[in-house]
Amino acid sequence: MFPDHCKEVSVRHVNFHLDEENIREYLAGKRAYIRTRFIVMHHDDEWAVTRVEKKEVNGVLQPIEAADILSLPGETSFVDDPTLDVLSASRMGLLRESLGVRCVVVRGRSEHVSFFLEQRPFELTVVDVVPPSPSKLAELVDAALDFHLPSAFVKYSVVERDLNEMLRSPCSDSVMFPCKASGLEHDCSVGYLDETPELTREQIRETTLLGCSLSARIFKAVYGEEPCMMNICPVDLLPSMNISGPVLAKCCKVKEGFELQGDVAVVPWGARAEEVAAALEALMAHMSS
Repeated sequence: MFPDHCKEVSVRHVNFHLDEENIREYLAGKRAYIRTRFIVMHHDDEWAVTRVEKKEVNGVLQPIEAADILSLPGETSFVDDPTLDVLSASRMGLLRESLGVRCVVVRGRSEHVSFFLEQRPFELTVVDVVPPSPSKLAELVDAALDFHLPSAFVKYSVVERDLNEMLRSPCSDSVMFPCKASGLEHDCSVGYLDETPELTREQIRETTLLGCSLSARIFKAVYGEEPCMMNICPVDLLPSMNISGPVLAKCCKVKEGFELQGDVAVVPWGARAEEVAAALEALMAHMSS
């Protein structure tokens, strides 16, 4: 469970031990702000979280009619972290998991307070090619969750296909990439397909293309011959990776938006955070149907 917004959470310091009887006695006859759905109480190092139902009356304060105690001391931890965005379900949920508690209350950025109560995450595998490192697609997932899907609790792992490792495999003395990428380490003669370097017939036949089916088509269109190729397309590599469950990958065949291929969401090679967010939303909806 995760509040839609920290505005729904009221924080109250009390001077009694936080057990169920004392909490119910304290709330009996009390009123709460019209937006309040949850009350976080603390006494010394004790923390507890209660959901309240209120009688609908005119005015900003409404009588509390019922209380559902969600967590008590012993199962609730408090974290003071001014860098954490308490509006992000993924960041709050991962923090709760790391602490191994049923509920975590956080005072985070701008001193906003919220909580996260045990909830299963949507588990995802992000498949990407590096360098550049870290994975650009993983960074876009973080941005999508922070700014576009803050209420979604997504836990992801990253599977990387390292181009530098591929370069250590036996290949010709000359290699070609579709375009430049920072962090490449190589001892071979290197070219970039988007620069269409001039090559002799002998050089064409001695060049290994690290690319995909689209770059192979471009290579043939430019040089008139099929390249010797090492496939680096994450989508093409998936069958050999033995990955189960929802997957997010990128492919240059997707020009904009995203494509859903069963439990695999595919975004463009140069995806934007909003495209990744739309892909994740569609993937979560598909997996829950």
